[in-house]
Amino acid sequence: MRKLLTASLLAMSLMASVPSFAKSFSFDSTITEPLTTSVKVEVVLSEDLAYRANNLPKKLSDRNGSRKLNSGFSNNGFYGEKDLQRLTDRLQSKIEQKFTKKGLTISDNAPTILRVTLENAKPNRPTFEQLSRESGLSFKSFGIGGAEITSELIADGGRSLGTIDYKWYENDIRDAQFGGTWTDANQAFRRYASKAAKTLSN
Repeated sequence: MRKLLTASLLAMSLMASVPSFAKSFSFDSTITEPLTTSVKVEVVLSEDLAYRANNLPKKLSDRNGSRKLNSGFSNNGFYGEKDLQRLTDRLQSKIEQKFTKKGLTISDNAPTILRVTLENAKPNRPTFEQLSRESGLSFKSFGIGGAEITSELIADGGRSLGTIDYKWYENDIRDAQFGGTWTDANQAFRRYASKAAKTLSN
């Protein structure tokens, strides 16, 4: 019995030590028809993410259960206004780039709007604001990141033509040490933009 218990514990230990290579992602679209008009792309922050520019998340479940109660990097908060503005600009740019490659026309005067909301984003390294708030934090600190994006295609007059939602978070921390502050989030932006462009052009 003792040998069996020891063998079981050893097997469980070995399984726990094996790194996970799976990515946490999902893609969902309710759009069934290709886009036949030009489109205006609007990228905004979710209310929750905008709040976290200068605060910790309101929900305790969004704080990773860290023992460092006031740490922005450990608890997904205090990202800083500038970093979040850069993220929205980068997402907008990536969408426009991928749409143009697929032959989709983007115009500020377009009758159809793609309203894109950056719901959540996690950095791989501390942001400038997080570093300035926490003296013990270093830019050498790293973790896994990613992003979650929801979007709605809206016709002239306000009628919804469907939604495109995407999220991607890295699960393998080994690659995080080689990236910058928002490497995984940027990867999520590229993948969302590619999938959205393909969905709307098919």
